[in-house]
Amino acid sequence: MKPALLLPLLLVMLFLSVGIQDMLPEIPPSKERIQLLPVVFCFGVLALPLLPALFFALTTAVVQGLLLLQVQAGQAEFGLTWTVVFFLCWAILLQMTSETTHGMRWELHALGSALVTLTLLGGEFVMLCIVRGGFPLDPAALLRIAVPSAAALLIAPLLYLMLRSLVPLSQEGSQAAKQPDFDR
Repeated sequence: MKPALLLPLLLVMLFLSVGIQDMLPEIPPSKERIQLLPVVFCFGVLALPLLPALFFALTTAVVQGLLLLQVQAGQAEFGLTWTVVFFLCWAILLQMTSETTHGMRWELHALGSALVTLTLLGGEFVMLCIVRGGFPLDPAALLRIAVPSAAALLIAPLLYLMLRSLVPLSQEGSQAAKQPDFDR
């Protein structure tokens, strides 16, 4: 597949993931919701070059920010700024990690999806506590953060295996890294 078609495909998958995650049933212990948006985000950021990855991160941030938009007493609880900063920082971090590991790997995608989900939900929890006052840290709140993160860790390899044929293994092509020559 041509790399030019990958970005539109990922954008369609981003919007589909939002719809699908809302239709999935809740997980029983504390009615946790499976988060598919961070899994698609991590795949897209790792699969795309830097500038398209930043555009994809910006699009993901706007979609997630609009999902979180709640108006209380005429004021929005969350603005779009924190989601834009969050997703752009994660996009840069994942791109740097992908460059370090010489391309996209399923382990990186799975771990990145879990960490993005964990920090996204944890950040939402902390921001809600700051805005509303109080810090009700109980086992139910921790389960609502930890279970979707673990689910993202398990779902990410499935998405990677389904879509790995669309992504080149390395951004540089198939050039092997040069080994230093110690012979004189």
